[in-house]
Amino acid sequence: MKSADLLIVGSGVAGLYAALTAAVRGLEVVLLTKDELADSNSWYAQGGLSAVGPAGVAAGDSIASHVADTLTAGAHLNDAHAVALMCSSAWGHVQRLVDAGALFDTNAEGQLARGLEAAHAHPRILHAGGDATGKHLASALIAACRAQEAAGRLIIREHAFVTELLTEHHPYANPAAESPATVVAGVRVLGAGGTIEELESRAVLLATGGLGRLFAATTNPHGATGDGAALAYRAGAVLADTEFIQFHPTLVSPGGFMVSEAVRGEGATLINERGERFMQAIHPDAELAPRDVVARAIHAVRAKGGTVRLDARGVEARHGAGFLARRFPSITTELGKLGYDLASEPVPVTPAAHYWMGGVLTNDTGASTLPGLFAAGESACTGVHGANRLASNSLLEALVFAWRCVVNLPADSMAAPMTNNARVNVNVTRLSAAGDADDVASRARGEALRELELPALQELAQAHLGVERTAQGLRAALAQLDSWHVTTGDRASHERANLLTLAKVIAEAALGRENSLGAHYRVDAAGSPQPVNGQLLRYGRVLDPATITSNLRTKTLV
Repeated sequence: MKSADLLIVGSGVAGLYAALTAAVRGLEVVLLTKDELADSNSWYAQGGLSAVGPAGVAAGDSIASHVADTLTAGAHLNDAHAVALMCSSAWGHVQRLVDAGALFDTNAEGQLARGLEAAHAHPRILHAGGDATGKHLASALIAACRAQEAAGRLIIREHAFVTELLTEHHPYANPAAESPATVVAGVRVLGAGGTIEELESRAVLLATGGLGRLFAATTNPHGATGDGAALAYRAGAVLADTEFIQFHPTLVSPGGFMVSEAVRGEGATLINERGERFMQAIHPDAELAPRDVVARAIHAVRAKGGTVRLDARGVEARHGAGFLARRFPSITTELGKLGYDLASEPVPVTPAAHYWMGGVLTNDTGASTLPGLFAAGESACTGVHGANRLASNSLLEALVFAWRCVVNLPADSMAAPMTNNARVNVNVTRLSAAGDADDVASRARGEALRELELPALQELAQAHLGVERTAQGLRAALAQLDSWHVTTGDRASHERANLLTLAKVIAEAALGRENSLGAHYRVDAAGSPQPVNGQLLRYGRVLDPATITSNLRTKTLV
């Protein structure tokens, strides 16, 4: 295949929306996904899409309020410019989704229904299918992309797993540099039958989603293995805010099914084993406090041997029989399969890895620190979420910055990447490949590295990278991580390698941030960080050029 204008890796909302936008604009675009188009984190998003529209403004809401809520939830580590940009452009993307075939739920007056979720000052959450917003939006975008494919304007490749980024050394990318610049120029793909091929493009957009499968307890589907961020990191891109992982408070346990925060938005409460509410004593917003607060509170109860249950019986009683089944049809059905009835009994819950605020550091047009490489959605770190994502901002962020990436795509793939300027305010640390020195030392002592098994990695992450962390636990985790190795071959082994790479980066970042902020909570350093020149510091990590993997295909352009 000849070189494309844009290669998009991932088929969640960010990847689909970028592909549709690019195809409509006449770009030669290829969309790659490692499973089928519907296999993404976006598909399982229950809550909704946050956006302030005319009806919300008439009811007292405002874009400024949405911005303020986002900054507060993110503990003011957010990039305020990116937050304002996202919130102010939200309604335009709602309209574009409707034009693409999306159908949002409406109220009795025919207006788009607006729900309330934690840490939002006003009801501004649009939903579709009650509690199946991600599925409905992704379905509409998939249909639109298939139409573009049928018209010959888009190439879609399913069951195509990207294992490496292809790079080129280009002497003219930065004439002032002492050495040729590395430019991303395509991807290496592992096909379903084990075939390997290389696809070239003048730009690559990573939209591969999160890394929830790093943890034993997660709300994420099986494909959430952090592929895009790991690819970018190994190629030399900066990853930022990696210590911040959001834990959703209400994963059903046992059962493994997440109950949306929107259920608490309707008035459901959390009770302990004695049937007592406990969130009122912890935060003035009680069950609608920011997710990190609620998750730690539940974790604390469980750590003392107690249990926590989500109690929605009062919601059903207040609105009448059948309300929960109508408002949350998917949740009601899935809980029924597990033997639970939300309307008549409290459901046992536990915190679970849900969303990664960190990822590939980008600017407001999706550009990474490597020329030719872009990122959007959960695999990117735009700075919008800060230290903790505001509920239902993830679909919005994915849409806004995927679209901005495409419409601002430079004509020249050698165009300057984002820079670490004052506005981005990220302090970047260069790291040797995590574990390399220890690998050498181990071999010198005759100690063989052990092949990593995923359950062992998940248990380690659950214990040391979870809701609460300590320096002692993080050091123990790093020592264990450095003793593991992955021999890559099939897709599963590449996914394990990606998770191992990111686990090391996250552990290093969590150990380096000797304070607590948002979703990062150090039991041994519970104090908040102090601003420097009026700003809280953000941290990024990048491989030292000498340690970047030799698996990258490189060539020098003359």
